[in-house]
Amino acid sequence: MGLSGSYRLLMLLVLVSAAAASDAAGQIPAQKSVQLRVIEVKEPEGQILSYRHLAGSTEVHMRGTRLAPEAQVKLKIGSRPGFVELDINRGGISGLKPAHRLGKDFLTYVLWAVSVDGKASNLGEITFEGERPVSVNLTTPYQTFWLMVTAEPNYAVVDPSGQVVLYSVKQVSTSENAALPIKGELFYFTHYAAYETAPGGAIDGIPNQLLQARKAVELASKSGVLAAGVKKNATLKEEAYTHEAFAQAKTFLARSEAAYKKDPKDQAVVQFARTSAQSAENARALALGAVGGLLVRELENELAEVRDELAKLRVSEAAAGRPSASGTRVERSEPAPAAAPPLVKQPALWFAVAGWAVAVVLLFRRRSI
Repeated sequence: MGLSGSYRLLMLLVLVSAAAASDAAGQIPAQKSVQLRVIEVKEPEGQILSYRHLAGSTEVHMRGTRLAPEAQVKLKIGSRPGFVELDINRGGISGLKPAHRLGKDFLTYVLWAVSVDGKASNLGEITFEGERPVSVNLTTPYQTFWLMVTAEPNYAVVDPSGQVVLYSVKQVSTSENAALPIKGELFYFTHYAAYETAPGGAIDGIPNQLLQARKAVELASKSGVLAAGVKKNATLKEEAYTHEAFAQAKTFLARSEAAYKKDPKDQAVVQFARTSAQSAENARALALGAVGGLLVRELENELAEVRDELAKLRVSEAAAGRPSASGTRVERSEPAPAAAPPLVKQPALWFAVAGWAVAVVLLFRRRSI
C-alpha cells in the first residue's frame, strides 16, 4: 500500500472517529441542551425608541405581523421618575384574535419591552372579555426599547415565544415630547422557541386562567430535571428548589380544579390558577436554564463525578501492578485533569483515539520507507 493508501486509511479512521464521537454525544438528554436562541423580527418600519426623561407622553403605534395582519395597537408612552409608563386606552387594541388559533400551546398574549441588546421583559398579559381585548396600563424600567406582543401558553413566561403578532413602528408625534428614534434591527433572545402550533388550545366553558395553569404544569413536567425518567440529584440545591416550585404548582392547580368543580364562578378558581401558572413557569425556567444556574451546577457535579471515577480507575490499576493510562504508576489517589473525563464514560472515544494512533503510525512508517 503506497502513501495514498495510507492517507485513505487515515481519512477513513477520521470519519469513524467523528461518527463515534457523534454517537457518544447523542446520549445526552435533549432536555439538558436547551440553548439561547436569537429571533429577528423582519417586518417593515420597525422602530426602537428612546423616551426623553420626564417628558410628556407621545403616541406610538404597533402593527400586526403576518400572523395577525389586521391587528393594531395605539398607546401613549411617557417617562416618569424611575420608570416609563405605557397606557393603552379603551379601544386601543383592535383586530387581535384569541391566541389559541395560533396553536394548541397558546392561550394568551403578552406585551414585551425589548432592550437594544435583545433582552425581553414581560410587561403583562393582554386579556380578553369574550372576543374583545381589554386595555391595560403598564410600566417598564427601560428607557430605550421597542415593543412586541407574542402568543404565549401562560401570562407568567420569562422568555417570549417565536410567535410575534405585533411590533412597534415609527411614532406619530413630532412634538417636543417625541421619543428619539434609535437605528437598529429588531431582535430578541429566548429559550422558548419550540411550541406546538397544531390546532387546539382553548376549551369553551373553562376559564382561560385555568387552561393556562394546566398548560404551564404540562410544559414544566417535560422540562429538564422535571422530565420523567431524569434521575434526581439530591446534592444540588437549585434542583431541589426546582422540584419544590413544581410541587407547589401542582398543589395550586389541584386547588383551582377543586374550586372550579364546586363553583365555576368562584374567584378562587382564577386566584389559584394564576398562582399555579406562576410557580410552574418558575420551575420550567429553572429547569431549562432560562433563569438561575441549575444547568451549570449539573455540569460541575457531573465533572466532579467523572474525576472521582478516573481517580479510582488509576488506583485500581496501580493495585493490580499495571501502568496507569498516563504511562506512570499511581501510588495514591489524586484528582484527574479536567480534559480527561469525557473518555472515561464514552468507550467509543477510546476506539476513536486508538484508530488515530494506528493511522499516524502507518502513515509515518510508509514515509520512512
